[in-house]
Parts: sequence; structure tokens; C-alpha cells
Amino acid sequence: MYPAHRILDRAVAFFPDRPAFVDGDIRLTYRELGARVNRLANALTSLGLKKGDRVAILDWNSLRYAEAYYACALAGLTFLPLNSRLAAPELEYIFNDADARALLFSEPFVGLYGDVKEKAPSLEIFIGMNLPDPPEGVHDYEELLSKASNKTEAAPARFDDIIQIYYTSGTTGDPKGVCLTNSNVYWCGVDCLTTMDYRLGSVWLHSAPMFHLADAVAFWAVPMVGGCQVAVHFQPDKVLDLIQRERVTITSLPATLIALMANHSDLTKYDLSSLTQIMYGGSPTPLGVLQKAEAFFPGSMLLHTYGITETAGLACCLHPQEHDLTLDGNGDYRAASCGPPTPLVDMMVVDDGDNRAAVGEIGEVVFGGPKIMKEYWRKPEITANALRGGWYHTGDMGYVDDTGHLYLVDRKKDMIISGAENIYSVEVETVISTHPGVLEVAVIGIPHDVWGEQVHAVVVKRDGHDALVGDEVIDFCRGKIGGYKIPKSVSFELGPLPTTGPGKIAKRRLRDPFWEGVDRQI
Repeated sequence: MYPAHRILDRAVAFFPDRPAFVDGDIRLTYRELGARVNRLANALTSLGLKKGDRVAILDWNSLRYAEAYYACALAGLTFLPLNSRLAAPELEYIFNDADARALLFSEPFVGLYGDVKEKAPSLEIFIGMNLPDPPEGVHDYEELLSKASNKTEAAPARFDDIIQIYYTSGTTGDPKGVCLTNSNVYWCGVDCLTTMDYRLGSVWLHSAPMFHLADAVAFWAVPMVGGCQVAVHFQPDKVLDLIQRERVTITSLPATLIALMANHSDLTKYDLSSLTQIMYGGSPTPLGVLQKAEAFFPGSMLLHTYGITETAGLACCLHPQEHDLTLDGNGDYRAASCGPPTPLVDMMVVDDGDNRAAVGEIGEVVFGGPKIMKEYWRKPEITANALRGGWYHTGDMGYVDDTGHLYLVDRKKDMIISGAENIYSVEVETVISTHPGVLEVAVIGIPHDVWGEQVHAVVVKRDGHDALVGDEVIDFCRGKIGGYKIPKSVSFELGPLPTTGPGKIAKRRLRDPFWEGVDRQI
């Protein structure tokens, strides 16, 4: 095992002239990519950044995003990939919680840069990526690279150094920074290689957002075998065109994006024969969507995966040979399973006393092994609770069958997954509850044909606010939380919301009528 930055160094040494990265008209070999990464690492340190400093990025999928991943690891900096769909107040919280010192951003995020720079005092260094007219005080990315040396000595590295922090939503409403180490990242790459069809000549398409680990795992796995990475900002036409043009072999597509692809009217005009694997997961997936996907992607092999940021990506994987969509007598099908744990992940289902549950018994899913996060950033109590007994407690509920395959059945933390984005209901409830016309609110996930689930708010009005309507509740949320978290629909209850105990809203009772008769895969 070696530090994360050595993964790219090794690829440059062994595969210098092989294609490494494609972004539009830009095509780089490993030698060229390595030189640019070295220059960026030198540029960042020349600006005064020191080992452990946090460096954030706001960008669509791009070569620059990949270079920042690698350069921060090389320079010993801690990389913060930011969800590009967050609202300004959410970004401000992350910047201040992480004490981020630098921000790289591209043109679509100039407005957000202006909104947050004065409210995040730790931010001192701003780097604009391909900005036509950089604001005053913002360094130009390419200019920095042109002035920097391509000779770099890596910062001293330990395996437990934190090199990435991914902020995820939390049940308390405050995002939590998941801290991943050199060791986590290295084993993440190895685990992907042993689980998926990576080999010399593999071409990975970054079709999911690079700020998600479901996609970012490729940064570490692909160079291990000298494969090539292709960047795209998701649009069905662009994705299909790149699969054909670059002979893409493997990609990660949330189930919602698979549905969009499968429903594409001109799908048959594209040559998709190069595809060998499509990794999917992340949201409830109707059986009909999967059947359509298999019909339209006959040359590909679907992998149903389950993973979370705290496990550094993949945790379970149902392989193609087990991807059976045939309904049995009980209306179940094998592909509803997430599969067994990946080779470098330990897994148990436990009862309320953290004892291993029996086969078929529903309990909480817990994970162990070398990929488990080091900690939540500056949250020791929450870390201690999550990592009890050496196991990471996911809060997801499921059971294991007699073949070791995991089936998820519910979410202990009332999480909604819409379009592969994790949304915790408490975040949305906190905002809506501040509306003067709202007495009670519960936020739940209800079915959506494309996104798997959509955010729905159930509201009890305060006296004197009979005129309150759903659109007003929705508009009230705008600018306070990311757009994907804003309810798409609102319903009103005349009396108090149902409870299961003192102060505990019975969300299952609110959800069940919406899901009656709907095929739902967790």
C-alpha cells in the first residue's frame, strides 16, 4: 500500500503514453496529466497553502476537477468536493465548518462565489477556472499552471492523513464532514478493481457528478490499470455520443439517469456495444425501469451497488450474473438485492443491542474494514456514536438472506433519495417550520417516475392562515436550501400529524398511502 498521490505517479511511470483523460477537445496522456497535476500542486503551495489546509471546488465534471483531486493529494492538502446544487447558506456553513482556505470555481459559480466570499472569513485564496473575466483578487487557473514548475516532491504523507472531506446531510440538519484518509482512498481503488471490470484499456465515463463518491472512485481505480477517464456534464445526448465516440466500457449511472437514457427516443442510432458494465444504485428503482434498461443496453452488464460516503464508496455489489429481474411467487426478484459485501468490506445486520441478527431478520446495517472513514470532521460525539464497537452504523435497515446477500427495506433516518441525491427530511422541515403560517410539518419521499422519489411536505396550518397554499410553501424554501431539496408537492392536514410516541411523527403512516401499489426498491 502507498499514499493516494502515488496512484497517479505509478500510472505516469508505467503508462506514460497511454490516454489518461478526455474533456471535450482536450486529450491528455498520463505523462501530460502528471505534468499538469505537478504544476497545480506547486501553484497551490506557492500561494501559501500548507499540509492539511482545506481546498474546496465548485465545478461541473471536468479535467480541472480531476487535476484538483490529484494535486491536493500530492501537496498534502485536504480536498473538499462541493455539491454544486447547494444554496449559498449551505455552502457558507461548509466553508466555515471546515475552515477552508481556498476555493476553485468555474464560470457557472461566479454568482455563488460573490454570495459567500464575505461570509466565509477563512477563505483567503480564490482560483477561477476558465473565467472569461476573472473578478478582482481571483487567480487564473491556467496562468498559475503556466508559471509553476512541473517538478514536484510530494509532501510527507501518512496513511491516516485526511486527504478528502465529503460533506453529507445529517439527521440534525447540519452537514457532517466525512473524513477519508490516504489509506481509505487507496483501498477504495483496490476494492473497485476487485469488484468491477477495470483493466488495461478500460474507459470510464464520468457521467455522475464528480462530487459524489459513486463517481469519484474512478479517480483512484482507473489509473491503477492505465485506463482512460472521460468527463461529461450529464445530458442524455452527450452521454450517448461519448459512449459511442470514446468507446466507453464502464460508467456509473444513478437509476434515475438510466431511466432517462432508456427513454431516449433516438437511442437505437448510437453504437453502445463497447459498454461492459453500468453501475447503478442510489435511489428506489422500479422493476419496469430495470427491465427497459436491460432491453436497451443488451451489451452492457448491470451492477446493482450500495455504498455510502462513510465506506469510501462501494460496500455491496450484485454482479451481472445474479442480476435476475424475474418475479418469484412472492413478487420479489433477485436484482432487488444489493448483493454481498465487496471484498474489502465487512458487513453485519444488528438488532437494537448491536447483536448480529439472524438470517432474514431485519436490523440495522453496519460495516467494517479498511475503507471505513476516519471520523466526522470536528464532531467527536457523533463520530463515537457512528463508529461503535469498530463498526460504522449506517442507520439503514435491512436483512441478509442465507446466501449473504443484503436487502434494504427502510431508512432509519428518514432519508429521501431523489435523483441520486440524499435528502434528510429534517433539513427541509427546519426551513418550512419557520414559515409563519406553518404549525406542524413532516417531509417524506413519495414516488416519482423519473427521480425515484420526490420531496413532499405535509403541513398543518396555524390558525388564521387558511389561505396558505402549497406554492407559497415551496417558494418560501427557495434560496434557503439546495433546489433539489425543495418540496415538489405539498399537502395539508386539518388536525395534528400522527405520532408514534411523545413528539415523534409517524412518517410511515404518512408515506404508506402514496406508496400503496407502487413497486419500490430501496
